[in-house]
Amino acid sequence: MSADPVIKALQLELEEWLAADTRLCVAFSGGIDSTVLLHALVQLLPPSRFRAVHVDHGLHPDSASWAEFCRSSCVQLTVPFELKSIKVDADGGGGPEARARAARYAALRAELCPGEWLVTAHHQQDQAETFLLQLMRGAGPAGLASMSVCGERGGIVYFRPLLNVKSTAIHAYAQAAGLEWLEDPSNLDLGLDRNFLRHEVLPLLQT
Repeated sequence: MSADPVIKALQLELEEWLAADTRLCVAFSGGIDSTVLLHALVQLLPPSRFRAVHVDHGLHPDSASWAEFCRSSCVQLTVPFELKSIKVDADGGGGPEARARAARYAALRAELCPGEWLVTAHHQQDQAETFLLQLMRGAGPAGLASMSVCGERGGIVYFRPLLNVKSTAIHAYAQAAGLEWLEDPSNLDLGLDRNFLRHEVLPLLQT
């Protein structure tokens, strides 16, 4: 799959940003994006350079089986795997999606080893969705600033090597590689702003 656009884009970002001793911690949800990212990393880096961490919020009845799916996937890829089980504060600020996201990132940051980078599978469509969400909330220039492929915040390096990759290329990669992934039913809930943008607004804008 050396000519695949996902592999090509990932290889460019790895060569651009990684030093010889950089180690990566991949946030692995088991969804198609992080599954493709993990599979592609296996093609380009030795397993000693990265590992996967799955955060189980316990918010869905199937969350334990999702965690086991992620563990099994990493065993097949010979990628070191860690499971973090957390509880989301039901009384915190924001909606349940925002609280779950905040708890997930807090758990991932706490899991990092010294000098390790946190890697997420954000792609081009995620970038567009984030911009539109911030625009709808009346964010200023700082809030509207795009995510970066690699940046530091609070002493943590966030690496998004698929940020310039289209979601269609990610789906094509998954199909060509015969990958299996998890489908979170909450991704179809149009009551959530991001899902409404993804399924209703962006297709209309593209048309």
